[in-house]
Amino acid sequence: MNRCRFSIPNDIWKWNLKPQGFAVLVYLCYLHVHCKNYIAPSAEEIAFRLHMSKDMAAEQISALNYRGLLNQNRIPVLKSTGKDFFSLPNELFFLNIGHGAITVYAYLLYCEDRRTHQCHPSYRTISDAVHLAVSTVMKHITKLADRQFITVESTSYIDKCGMKWNGNNLYTILPIQMAVDYCYQQQLLRLEA
Repeated sequence: MNRCRFSIPNDIWKWNLKPQGFAVLVYLCYLHVHCKNYIAPSAEEIAFRLHMSKDMAAEQISALNYRGLLNQNRIPVLKSTGKDFFSLPNELFFLNIGHGAITVYAYLLYCEDRRTHQCHPSYRTISDAVHLAVSTVMKHITKLADRQFITVESTSYIDKCGMKWNGNNLYTILPIQMAVDYCYQQQLLRLEA
């Protein structure tokens, strides 16, 4: 299981990174962990992988360097005790979902109960953590559900007065292989068309 995932410290959410910066940092973490002869990728490669402009990628690399989160070789410098972390699947960067959806998905993985693979943060909580508007978070949640990363279930509750209210959505994190299979199916459909 560990060879298919890489760890990110929970403290990353306290660093107030923009989604673009978050995605660049975790992509560099992925490369550093899984490439034996790590060579820093170009801003162009990062931009391609994370669906952003080359200028945006270069700007985020500079910001991460300035904050001391990357060394001169673009190797992530993440201080962690090794106890409080969550993990991301390696395949995340090859499924063409973009930096915003990567960040929202990572936050859901951070929140998930690792026994049930479920979590239920509100749109506002996700929005505050990933620094995106609630409407943008909703768009990314829909994309993640459509592409088989998660399922979304509406919940409700009854208050003290007996009134029924809508609750937070219940998110179930699906095995990453489902998203990979869906991506391959879509590619085959495009080839047939």
